[in-house]
Amino acid sequence: MSDKFHNKERLKSRKEIGRLFGRDGRAVKSYPIRLAYAETEEMRGTFPFQAAFVVPKRRFKKAVDRNLIKRRMREAYRLHKHLIGAHTEQGVVPEQQYSLLFIYTGNEEMPFKYIERKMKRVLGDLQATLEVKR
Repeated sequence: MSDKFHNKERLKSRKEIGRLFGRDGRAVKSYPIRLAYAETEEMRGTFPFQAAFVVPKRRFKKAVDRNLIKRRMREAYRLHKHLIGAHTEQGVVPEQQYSLLFIYTGNEEMPFKYIERKMKRVLGDLQATLEVKR
């Protein structure tokens, strides 16, 4: 089991990202992070979760600022993805696959420790929601 954020773990499908904003998408919030998630229509790879990270251009005009926040969110996710079981053994295909979209809703840049704490809370809430669903 690796803590690396693999390329196959990244959500890249425009179709799946669009579904997250439609009627299939559900949300979990903990300011400044909003997590939109939905079960995927078709399996893509061997990871149970595929994640993408978004920081709105409307709130952060400079790309440098947006990229810094995305890096902080990705690192917090990478360190705590074990909370939702977002790892697989080699060659094992999961029963279900979920798309995750982390949206930064804050108006100002937050330090990494704060983002990490909120990421843990969001992932914990997601885990609780998925446990009830199963």
